[in-house]
Amino acid sequence: MNSIEPLNKPLTAIIVDDEPLALEGLRLRLAKIPEIQVIAEASDGDQAIQLCQEHSPDVLFLDLRLPGLSGIEVVQALQSDVLPMIVFVSAYGEYALDAFELNAIDYVLKPANLGRLKQTVARIIQRYSPKNSAKEKFKLLKALGETSGLAVTELEDWLDSGLPLPSPYQRELVIKNSDHEKVFLPVIDIRWIDAAGDYMCVHTNEETHVVRITMKKLVDLLDPSIFTRIHKSTLVNINCIRSVRPMRNSESILELGNEIQLKVSRNYSSTIQQIVESKQL
Repeated sequence: MNSIEPLNKPLTAIIVDDEPLALEGLRLRLAKIPEIQVIAEASDGDQAIQLCQEHSPDVLFLDLRLPGLSGIEVVQALQSDVLPMIVFVSAYGEYALDAFELNAIDYVLKPANLGRLKQTVARIIQRYSPKNSAKEKFKLLKALGETSGLAVTELEDWLDSGLPLPSPYQRELVIKNSDHEKVFLPVIDIRWIDAAGDYMCVHTNEETHVVRITMKKLVDLLDPSIFTRIHKSTLVNINCIRSVRPMRNSESILELGNEIQLKVSRNYSSTIQQIVESKQL
């Protein structure tokens, strides 16, 4: 028999069954398991949904055959932010496959005896164990790190901070204005960038800033999912592209609005084609 590890407080549960005797029997048996506390009961699917929205229980013990909505339809109707762990309790074993496709944590056949319910509760508590939670957290942070380019330690600090997800790319460029004062230019305001000798011209809707920096360094600073090269000397913010006009020799013209047109060289035409397909321009 599975042993149940202690919890800081009991798990909350809602039980649902249209048979009063079955509902009472389930409540009495769960009352003998201190790790779980029944906080509400329902006799049909609509009431079960309402109670889950009101109480946000940890677990929902749910009969499959109910008046109106079935147990499976109840789970499908619940929003993800109020979806508890699901334990189906049924007299019919043929629905088990459908239940587990909904990620139910267990499927208990009626009549549910105390020993079987203890096994179910032990399985639920395993999901809540700090050791398992830490492993799952590390896996998720590692996967996020692989896609974001950030170290797991950075992501752990971010998780505790409540701040927006950090990025290895610049959110602002520090530039000098015409009065030689340093200003912070939000990257999202940049429409396109082109080279002018040893300088880069950074264009926004309002003005053009001249920055002494190489194209290579600028490319390394900016998020490639936002800025793409369309020429050896031109970067464009893909969110500013209004339309693409094909030309001969595999070249094309990008329209950015306000009569701004940028030429896409043949070497970068495939990149623009991928953007067209992803944005369905």
